[in-house]
Amino acid sequence: MRSNYATNTENGSATKPQQYFEGNRKGEVNELKILVKNTINEKDDKKKREVVKKVIAYMTLGRIDVSKLFPEMCMASYTNDLVQKKMIYLYLTTYAEQNKDMAFMAISTFQKDCKHNDPKIRGFALRNLCSLRFSGAIEFLMPAIKEALSDIDAYVRKTAIMGCVKVFYMQPEQLNNIEDQLYKMISDNDPLVIINAIHALNEILAQEGGMALSKKMVDYLIGRLKEFNEWGQATILDELSKYSPKDDKEMFNIMNFLEERLKHSCSAIVLGVIKVFMNFTKNKPQIYEQVITRVKLPLVTLASISEGNFEIMYTILCHIKYIASKGYNSVFASDYKSFYCRVDEPTYIKLIKLEILSLIACDFNLGDMLNELGEYVTDVDQEISKKSIQALGSIAIRLPDLATAIVKQLSSFVTLQDYITNEVILVFKDILRKEPKHVKDCLEIIQSDNITDSNSKIALIYILGQFGSQIPLAPYILETYIGAQESVELKHTLLTSCLKVFFVRAPEMHQVLGKLFYVIIDNENEDIDLKDRAAFYYRALNSNPTEVKQLWQYSIKVDKFLEETIINKEALLFEFNSLSVIYEKNVNKFIKPIEYFNNLRNKELQDLNQEQQQTQTSATQEQTSDVIDNPQQQTYSQTNDLLEISEQPQSQNYLGVDSFIVNFTIDADHFENMWTNLNDGATFTRMLVRNDIANETTIEQLFKQYRLYNIAAGEEENVLKMYFYGSHQCQVFFEFEINKNLSTVILNTRSEIEDQAYLASKYVEDFLKQVHLIE
Repeated sequence: MRSNYATNTENGSATKPQQYFEGNRKGEVNELKILVKNTINEKDDKKKREVVKKVIAYMTLGRIDVSKLFPEMCMASYTNDLVQKKMIYLYLTTYAEQNKDMAFMAISTFQKDCKHNDPKIRGFALRNLCSLRFSGAIEFLMPAIKEALSDIDAYVRKTAIMGCVKVFYMQPEQLNNIEDQLYKMISDNDPLVIINAIHALNEILAQEGGMALSKKMVDYLIGRLKEFNEWGQATILDELSKYSPKDDKEMFNIMNFLEERLKHSCSAIVLGVIKVFMNFTKNKPQIYEQVITRVKLPLVTLASISEGNFEIMYTILCHIKYIASKGYNSVFASDYKSFYCRVDEPTYIKLIKLEILSLIACDFNLGDMLNELGEYVTDVDQEISKKSIQALGSIAIRLPDLATAIVKQLSSFVTLQDYITNEVILVFKDILRKEPKHVKDCLEIIQSDNITDSNSKIALIYILGQFGSQIPLAPYILETYIGAQESVELKHTLLTSCLKVFFVRAPEMHQVLGKLFYVIIDNENEDIDLKDRAAFYYRALNSNPTEVKQLWQYSIKVDKFLEETIINKEALLFEFNSLSVIYEKNVNKFIKPIEYFNNLRNKELQDLNQEQQQTQTSATQEQTSDVIDNPQQQTYSQTNDLLEISEQPQSQNYLGVDSFIVNFTIDADHFENMWTNLNDGATFTRMLVRNDIANETTIEQLFKQYRLYNIAAGEEENVLKMYFYGSHQCQVFFEFEINKNLSTVILNTRSEIEDQAYLASKYVEDFLKQVHLIE
């Protein structure tokens, strides 16, 4: 009989685009099943592809359960067409994790293809076999991986290495010292296999610091460095940066060999070489400085030639800024023009360049740099304008001998936009904190009325209070802020500044300060902390104004800001050629440890198992309900099931006393070994109802009546913990805990067959409820 698909093709429907989602007709799955069966022996790969595409389309849609086609799809996998293989493997891996009976059929298919003549199919089959994440797949996975590690094709070996990493994250104890074989594969002929082996060793040995390097291995990797692609070279250079040469001769030999890699056009390779040089010489200051001087030209060149790729350019500039911030800013001082902003550059490039300019400014380039930064102040982009003003302020703070020219230039911006004036005031605050002698040069902008931003107003009020004796209009400017609707932070600053000015210009500030006290204290809606401060100052002035004046006249000279010290200390912890340079944070602050990901994966597996158990339980309950409601219909459906091809055998959905073996015994070592190696199964927590039977002897007798036997027990601080075991079609293990302090009962159940853990847990819960131990 010819298939429906062939008939439709003859009628001309093949010339139209295939419509996979027209609607859900009755019997659609059966039609697909017949269609797949009839195309198994089809020689035309294009026709077979269309059938498989249709199955995948329905699977993706999700409204039709096509899992009944599993046997047919396994049969359809007998093909050499890679396109069909990929789609069929997608189907198999999708449904294999939902049903373990199906999973073993998929495993058999993958195992068969792992021995295929085509290396691409062998590798692809192994990759999909490794993607099955339930625990039962491991025993089939490891033999395939071990065989593939010695395959004649590099693609298969490369895939097998990645399979080792997947097994490590699922059940690491199954690897059985696979590290030795991975170390041997570093001497493989194929560069990609070597790189995968390095990555795998770093993952598996992460807690030990990654792959161990010897002098022989280092010489071998350096000798083959040019055989690798760019990412492979970057990987090897990253490993070399962790190596510690035995003496200076070995260090210089490695550095001389790698020096020509500094001319490479790939930024990853250049940064990798620089990282090796810096790590080798970090404890040799003189050689380290020579290294910084040597790598300056490659970095500046890379930043220049990366103009078309701004992301790479930004990365290079961040590393230049990192080196400059470590005290080597003079190295880049002569190349300051390379960091001037261009019109076509995005904002984030301009911002990082302005930060670099503020770091490398010195006496011989300051004149030209001031003119350039002055042009940026009038930029249409407010962010660039503000950053330029901040850069000028940073230079003035870092180079106090040259600050006068910068202060005068900043004062000339008073007639420009309000946001420029606001930013200049913020910068002046920091300059005057460190160099108070420039206050007279700032009078024009301090007495300006263009200040609108809240933070700028706070900075202005601070300046007026700190230097009130040298600013003629200080009392009258402060008076304008009294009674205004401003932030609490501004009012706190205003109170402090008015007191400071009062002590140096009492006649002018007497009425102003009294007005301020009245406005704050008499306002019922005012901030309580502000009112307390005002009341305290008022009482102190009434009590002894001379002593209060002496306290307020005490001043501290600022040599270095705390923020600068913190940034410099953190910069020493940044790792070159890593994201910490980009984020300006220590690696530990944005990369979680490996234990976090291990726990996350374990939780995902537990959630998946619980979801599967809940699905199976709900299906079982529905079947039981149908039997009770209509037993005749159930008998009829069972008769019809004889004609179905893909129905799965039903499993036992409950456990009784007779299900367990009487007087079953095991030793403590066996129990401990099984409990440690088995995955978490089912867990429940219930409220304790009866304390009278919550003791070791009674609980042991109760469990023994239900053929579960105690192997260990102990009680401490009203917490009784007992361990039980039993056996029916598989062994089951229990951890039973009664916490009398919290009145809770906790039961953890593990089983050789994970699905049976829930049934055993339910079995225990039922007889505990019968004796009213729990609710």
